[in-house]
Amino acid sequence: MKRPARTNNEWAHAAPSAIHGRGLWARRDIPAGTDVVEYDGPRVEAGTGRRMAREGNAYVFRLNRRECVDGSVPWNLARFANHACDPNCASEIRAGRIWLKTLRPLAKNEEITYDYGYSFRDDPVPCRCGSPRCVGRIVAARHRSL
Repeated sequence: MKRPARTNNEWAHAAPSAIHGRGLWARRDIPAGTDVVEYDGPRVEAGTGRRMAREGNAYVFRLNRRECVDGSVPWNLARFANHACDPNCASEIRAGRIWLKTLRPLAKNEEITYDYGYSFRDDPVPCRCGSPRCVGRIVAARHRSL
């Protein structure tokens, strides 16, 4: 599956980030509740997605029990969104598509972040979000108080 790069998003663009290499940034003020960008890529079977993740593909996103999205493709602008322990967006699955949706209004040039939702079963990944709520590793909010 080959698609042209989707670099022309009205809400967001990729740029350097202090959190991790590159990040996703608000191109302009964005109202709360806005679908900023779709997390896009080819769909793969869940088993294939797990294998890809074990082999180092950090952009595999579980869509449901049967399918994952391989977000490592160049046209997936959402792959630049970094994790934060106090995110300003959330991932939302609707009609088989994954969206990053704002949880509150975002200011122009604010970095767009969301909770990656890792569980304790996953290998620990250090978190560098800089939030006062940061727990030091990327882990889903539901596991942070454990």
